[in-house]
Amino acid sequence: MARPSSLDAPAETLVLNALRKAKKPMTAYHLLEKLNASGIKSPPIIYRALAGLMQNGAVHKIKELGAFIACNCHADHNHALSVLTVCGKCEAVGELHDHAVIDHLEKLRKKGVALAPHAVIELPIICSACVG
Repeated sequence: MARPSSLDAPAETLVLNALRKAKKPMTAYHLLEKLNASGIKSPPIIYRALAGLMQNGAVHKIKELGAFIACNCHADHNHALSVLTVCGKCEAVGELHDHAVIDHLEKLRKKGVALAPHAVIELPIICSACVG
Protein backbone atom coordinates (compact mmCIF):
# COMPACT_ATOMS: atom_id res chain seq x y z
CA MET A 1 0.00 0.00 0.00
CA ALA A 2 1.40 3.40 -1.00
CA ARG A 3 2.21 5.89 1.66
CA PRO A 4 0.15 9.11 1.52
CA SER A 5 2.14 12.02 0.12
CA SER A 6 2.55 15.34 1.90
CA LEU A 7 3.64 17.08 -1.30
CA ASP A 8 1.65 19.95 -2.78
CA ALA A 9 1.98 18.30 -6.23
CA PRO A 10 3.98 15.44 -7.79
CA ALA A 11 7.70 15.91 -7.13
CA GLU A 12 8.53 16.01 -10.86
CA THR A 13 6.02 18.82 -11.38
CA LEU A 14 7.40 20.81 -8.44
CA VAL A 15 11.01 20.38 -9.60
CA LEU A 16 10.24 21.23 -13.23
CA ASN A 17 8.28 24.34 -12.26
CA ALA A 18 11.10 25.51 -9.97
CA LEU A 19 13.66 25.05 -12.75
CA ARG A 20 11.44 26.87 -15.26
CA LYS A 21 11.13 29.85 -12.90
CA ALA A 22 14.85 29.93 -12.07
CA LYS A 23 16.99 32.57 -13.69
CA LYS A 24 20.06 30.30 -13.62
CA PRO A 25 20.86 26.59 -13.26
CA MET A 26 20.07 25.06 -9.88
CA THR A 27 21.83 22.32 -7.94
CA ALA A 28 19.81 19.52 -6.37
CA TYR A 29 20.42 20.99 -2.92
CA HIS A 30 19.28 24.44 -4.07
CA LEU A 31 16.10 22.79 -5.37
CA LEU A 32 15.67 21.04 -2.01
CA GLU A 33 15.90 24.39 -0.18
CA LYS A 34 13.47 26.00 -2.59
CA LEU A 35 10.92 23.17 -2.46
CA ASN A 36 11.06 22.39 1.26
CA ALA A 37 7.88 24.39 1.88
CA SER A 38 6.12 22.31 -0.81
CA GLY A 39 6.78 19.14 1.17
CA ILE A 40 10.02 17.88 -0.35
CA LYS A 41 12.22 17.17 2.65
CA SER A 42 14.94 14.81 1.40
CA PRO A 43 17.51 14.71 -1.41
CA PRO A 44 16.39 11.32 -2.80
CA ILE A 45 13.01 12.80 -3.75
CA ILE A 46 14.77 15.57 -5.70
CA TYR A 47 17.17 13.14 -7.39
CA ARG A 48 14.37 10.74 -8.39
CA ALA A 49 12.36 13.63 -9.85
CA LEU A 50 15.41 14.92 -11.74
CA ALA A 51 16.17 11.43 -13.10
CA GLY A 52 12.63 11.09 -14.45
CA LEU A 53 12.67 14.58 -15.94
CA MET A 54 16.05 13.97 -17.62
CA GLN A 55 14.79 10.65 -18.99
CA ASN A 56 11.86 12.51 -20.58
CA GLY A 57 14.12 15.27 -21.92
CA ALA A 58 12.39 17.95 -19.85
CA VAL A 59 15.54 18.74 -17.83
CA HIS A 60 19.23 18.84 -18.72
CA LYS A 61 22.14 18.31 -16.35
CA ILE A 62 25.09 20.65 -16.78
CA LYS A 63 28.03 18.57 -15.59
CA GLU A 64 30.39 21.55 -15.69
CA LEU A 65 28.25 23.28 -13.03
CA GLY A 66 26.79 20.26 -11.23
CA ALA A 67 23.40 21.86 -11.83
CA PHE A 68 20.20 21.44 -13.81
CA ILE A 69 18.05 23.52 -16.17
CA ALA A 70 14.63 23.02 -17.67
CA CYS A 71 14.58 22.37 -21.40
CA ASN A 72 13.26 25.49 -23.09
CA CYS A 73 12.46 23.84 -26.41
CA HIS A 74 9.22 23.37 -28.24
CA ALA A 75 7.78 20.31 -29.93
CA ASP A 76 10.18 20.57 -32.89
CA HIS A 77 13.17 19.67 -30.72
CA ASN A 78 14.72 16.21 -30.74
CA HIS A 79 15.53 15.43 -27.12
CA ALA A 80 17.85 12.59 -28.06
CA LEU A 81 20.60 15.21 -28.37
CA SER A 82 20.94 18.64 -26.80
CA VAL A 83 23.68 21.23 -27.19
CA LEU A 84 24.07 23.65 -24.28
CA THR A 85 26.24 26.77 -24.17
CA VAL A 86 27.85 27.50 -20.78
CA CYS A 87 29.46 30.87 -20.14
CA GLY A 88 32.83 30.50 -18.44
CA LYS A 89 32.44 33.83 -16.63
CA CYS A 90 28.84 34.19 -15.43
CA GLU A 91 27.75 30.54 -15.80
CA ALA A 92 24.75 31.51 -17.94
CA VAL A 93 23.40 28.50 -19.83
CA GLY A 94 21.56 28.49 -23.13
CA GLU A 95 20.25 25.74 -25.34
CA LEU A 96 21.40 25.78 -28.94
CA HIS A 97 18.48 25.51 -31.32
CA ASP A 98 20.49 25.32 -34.52
CA HIS A 99 19.01 22.26 -36.17
CA ALA A 100 21.83 22.13 -38.73
CA VAL A 101 24.34 21.54 -35.92
CA ILE A 102 22.11 19.02 -34.17
CA ASP A 103 21.37 17.20 -37.45
CA HIS A 104 25.09 17.02 -38.20
CA LEU A 105 25.79 15.52 -34.78
CA GLU A 106 22.90 13.08 -35.23
CA LYS A 107 24.62 11.81 -38.40
CA LEU A 108 27.30 10.33 -36.13
CA ARG A 109 24.77 7.63 -35.24
CA LYS A 110 24.52 6.66 -38.90
CA LYS A 111 28.31 6.28 -38.98
CA GLY A 112 28.17 3.78 -36.14
CA VAL A 113 28.98 6.16 -33.29
CA ALA A 114 26.75 5.33 -30.35
CA LEU A 115 25.74 8.48 -28.52
CA ALA A 116 24.39 8.05 -25.01
CA PRO A 117 20.61 8.27 -24.74
CA HIS A 118 19.61 11.90 -24.22
CA ALA A 119 23.17 13.04 -24.95
CA VAL A 120 24.05 16.56 -23.79
CA ILE A 121 26.98 18.41 -25.29
CA GLU A 122 28.28 21.36 -23.29
CA LEU A 123 29.90 24.09 -25.34
CA PRO A 124 32.05 26.49 -23.29
CA ILE A 125 31.56 30.10 -24.42
CA ILE A 126 31.83 33.67 -23.20
CA CYS A 127 28.32 35.10 -23.50
CA SER A 128 27.55 38.46 -25.10
CA ALA A 129 26.86 40.03 -21.70
CA CYS A 130 30.35 39.12 -20.48
CA VAL A 131 32.20 40.04 -23.69
CA GLY A 132 31.34 43.72 -23.63
